[in-house]
Amino acid sequence: MLRLFFFLLCLVGSSKLVAQQKGLENYFSQVRVGKYPALTAELTKPENAQVILTTLPKYLTDSVATIRFRATSLARTIGTTSKISAIRSKALQQIISSAKDKDSGNAGAALISLTEFKKTDFNRVDQDTLYAIFKRKSAHVNTLIRLMGYLEIQTSKNDLYNLSQDAGQSRKDRWAAMLALARMNDQQAIDDVLNRVKRMPVGDAVVYEVFPDLVYTRRPEAISYLVEALNNDAKNCESANSDNTERIPCAYRIMEMLAPVIENYPLKQNASGDIDTNDYPAALQKVRDWFKTNKEYKILRDTY
Repeated sequence: MLRLFFFLLCLVGSSKLVAQQKGLENYFSQVRVGKYPALTAELTKPENAQVILTTLPKYLTDSVATIRFRATSLARTIGTTSKISAIRSKALQQIISSAKDKDSGNAGAALISLTEFKKTDFNRVDQDTLYAIFKRKSAHVNTLIRLMGYLEIQTSKNDLYNLSQDAGQSRKDRWAAMLALARMNDQQAIDDVLNRVKRMPVGDAVVYEVFPDLVYTRRPEAISYLVEALNNDAKNCESANSDNTERIPCAYRIMEMLAPVIENYPLKQNASGDIDTNDYPAALQKVRDWFKTNKEYKILRDTY
């Protein structure tokens, strides 16, 4: 009876395995003929993650770029939603492999996907692989530079310093290198970054394009500058409401961008990243008061 029980158990497990692989095959068959199928529940169930990731490599190396892109996207979905370290790690390694894709768009998408993982998901081999990709001067170097800064890949510091000082490089890449060094706690880099930013008048362009870079650095000096701007009532920004032509304080946008990076922040974000409130003036006053009474706030560094 015991042998029969184990036989039936294996039979059930084998049937589930075949069903999951069949579901994956059906999904990619549709992608191959130009369709845009939604991921089925079976492909994203946590209990199916191991089997899906084990089967995925053949699609990650497919000759069709769209297949490889969708396979990387599936690995991202599985990895970023899993609470199991081994699953997150396996998915992450597959995405790192995709960052070497000969299709520039696929490689860029893979690098962006990697920013959604926690720093603790990356091991030393992962970091070394990303640094090796950087040394090959591949596409999307700007995204890769920021990723290396986030992961604090120390072996890249000299390269990043040289890049940041090289007038022959693009301004975008030089700026990214300075930000990455600042994220790695290089004092000269954060001083240079802040000196440049403080010369810029605070308005829509700076708030939407430059202030997120300060948040990325996670440096106390940068966050302190943003908190200072949070307390400024000057109406230098346009309203997000296109029907409202009256200018508003830039503090509202700053209030939102600080939410994910400060521990015990007094405001919550909804799924879209906006502050979860129906009364923005009251929310702004609440967060201003909170910073006044929480001078020793903690900056979160484990996320990109």
